[in-house]
Amino acid sequence: MPLGPSLLIVLAAMSWALGSFTAPRVTLPRDPLVATGWQMLFGGLVMSAGGLAAGEGAQVDAGAFSTDSILAFAYLVVVGSIVAFSAYTWLLANAPISQVSTYAYVNPVIAVILGAVVLDEAIGALTVVGTALIVAAVATIVRREARPRAPVPEPARA
Repeated sequence: MPLGPSLLIVLAAMSWALGSFTAPRVTLPRDPLVATGWQMLFGGLVMSAGGLAAGEGAQVDAGAFSTDSILAFAYLVVVGSIVAFSAYTWLLANAPISQVSTYAYVNPVIAVILGAVVLDEAIGALTVVGTALIVAAVATIVRREARPRAPVPEPARA
């Protein structure tokens, strides 16, 4: 992969992490759905502008859209974006970021399971081992964050 797109992917991951870190620390609309709507609107506008600037608009052939592709797109918009991102935004305000960030590790596991169930994809031994490691790591993080922390003793006064 060329260096430019690779750096863009790293920049995108860093931007996501920075946004996740700062979201609970800045003033946002009280309603997570409103905050989600604004974020998606601006994100969609930036992505659309980037796609049009790259000449991707000329490649769109609306006549080639199938019912399945339209239904898949609608599912991704409603479940994958509106529902999931609203839940993510709510979690950022109400849970430790270390727990919220576990979604990034669980998503590939769910994708592998869905691929096997829906598309009859084969799952190899290495995938099973990797999946088990991911689930164990996420469980460790969640369990560790859920433990009550011991109070820090105050320093003795002389």
